[in-house]
Amino acid sequence: MRRMKKHWLRQNTINRIIFILCWLTGTALFAQDIIDTELWTGATFELQLNKKFRAEIEQQVRFDDTLSSYKGTFTEPGLRYKLNKHISFKVKYRYTIRPDDDNRSRISVSGYYSWSKKKFPLSFQYRLKFQDTKEQNTEKKFTFLRNKFTLEYNLSKKADPFLAFEHFYRFNQKNEPRAWRFTAGFDWKLTKSLELSTYNKYEEEGNVKKPKANHIIGIMFTYEAKIKG
Repeated sequence: MRRMKKHWLRQNTINRIIFILCWLTGTALFAQDIIDTELWTGATFELQLNKKFRAEIEQQVRFDDTLSSYKGTFTEPGLRYKLNKHISFKVKYRYTIRPDDDNRSRISVSGYYSWSKKKFPLSFQYRLKFQDTKEQNTEKKFTFLRNKFTLEYNLSKKADPFLAFEHFYRFNQKNEPRAWRFTAGFDWKLTKSLELSTYNKYEEEGNVKKPKANHIIGIMFTYEAKIKG
């Protein structure tokens, strides 16, 4: 009887998560104020240097105008330091090539708090990121503080659904909330070292004359390796 009840609770939780993912995806796809659909695709290579440090490099390509136009590409190396089981920090540099606009360089510093419990299916992560971006020709700067909350459910050994909310706050004499994002997706464990992340993201601007809203489809690969010592 106890096993049946436990199975029913687990199945009920799974059904609710699937419903929320479908609802968010439908909202992103059919919201009336969406003006564009973008595709973000790329890969990240992560190298575990030791128990505390991990180096990584990400290459991403983006398309817009309902997936018909090449928007740009960026290369972003980074270094992560793990303080303990729950807290870690990351420093990254990004250079973005934009064919129809100025290229950009960006430096970001992030702090992470992660929580998980053995034999408990839900895990939580909070990320606080400070980023400073500069356009190559105009030298115009875009400085943001970003808060991101992520909730992931351990569905199986192969696939884990997740939900995320992110809020952008801009400085540069603006000092105001500027945008927010909702994300729903799945992390797929393809092999011991290779992971695939697929998601739908809804993004909306605020405090601008002509606010934009986008639907973003993401397909990202991550390959992990370790230095053998």
